[in-house]
Amino acid sequence: MDFSEFKVSATASEDGIWVEHDETTKFLVARMGNKKFLTMFNKISAPYRRQMDANKLAVEKQTELMCRCMAKHVLLGWEGLTNNGKEIPYSETTALELLTTEGADEFRDLIASYASDNEAFRTQEMEGQAKN
Repeated sequence: MDFSEFKVSATASEDGIWVEHDETTKFLVARMGNKKFLTMFNKISAPYRRQMDANKLAVEKQTELMCRCMAKHVLLGWEGLTNNGKEIPYSETTALELLTTEGADEFRDLIASYASDNEAFRTQEMEGQAKN
């Protein structure tokens, strides 16, 4: 196995890649755990560090912190996302609302799975090298 097989695009990791969900919907997602995401998470979770270290931070608070970081640095855009047939325009605020809406676990998991697909971020790196 060649170590270079693990390399992902640093640019795509932070700027995002378009992922087609279906014929009409696609999401612009950055890589989960990218530098901007981690920097923000470390900053906003600092007041809760003791509780986190002792596994005493409520799941709801952990989810809130994660969603704030995802809305800012992971879910960067979408096209074709609707609710009851009405198009939902992208904004960071709307992304946060959708990620934190009660019952949105599956949506949040979907975005996290796209953002954790290392192969997609490697493909972007290879495509960029092929163009050069």
